[in-house]
Amino acid sequence: MNSKRSSRREFLKLGAITTVGVMATLKGKKVIAKELQENSSEILYRETEHFKKYYESLRS
Repeated sequence: MNSKRSSRREFLKLGAITTVGVMATLKGKKVIAKELQENSSEILYRETEHFKKYYESLRS
């Protein structure tokens, strides 16, 4: 009986540690996404002649 309690405690501890780790990771991703959103003045692409030709080929 004692070994069952011990294994259950270890299982619960592992679950709690995993949950905390996942939550920390998700919170970190939200912070990174927010920082990227604030810097929205970034140029994602440059409209060059090559890009215009490619875009027109897609439309036709």
